[in-house]
Amino acid sequence: MSAVDLVTLLCAVLALCFAFALAVLAGRVLRSVQALNAATELFLAEAVPAVQELRDAASRASSEVDRIDDLLEVAGAIGDRVDSATEATYRALTSPVIKSVALASGTRRAARRLRGRSTTNNEMIPAGSGRGS
Repeated sequence: MSAVDLVTLLCAVLALCFAFALAVLAGRVLRSVQALNAATELFLAEAVPAVQELRDAASRASSEVDRIDDLLEVAGAIGDRVDSATEATYRALTSPVIKSVALASGTRRAARRLRGRSTTNNEMIPAGSGRGS
């Protein structure tokens, strides 16, 4: 065997080792790709329904928010109407009630005077008597 034959044989063995290493590496890459495909399919099988549920929940929440917004507007309108009615009632009743109380008070005083009583105490104060006279 000559030196050229020996170098050729060593190159062939080295090429076979590289080919074997590449085959092992390709097998591992193929298994990783298959595992990745399986994980992707599993993810899609679970993610697509979850996303659909999420969209449905968001749609329901949006409609509920709209409904609550409408209820708040109605409650605000009712509150405004109650405030207006309360103010109108206050205006309508305050003046007559005050006038009635004043009339009753004045009538009571007049009745006391007519019966001969003082407005400050129950005894009559004779004219000209008092301090300084």
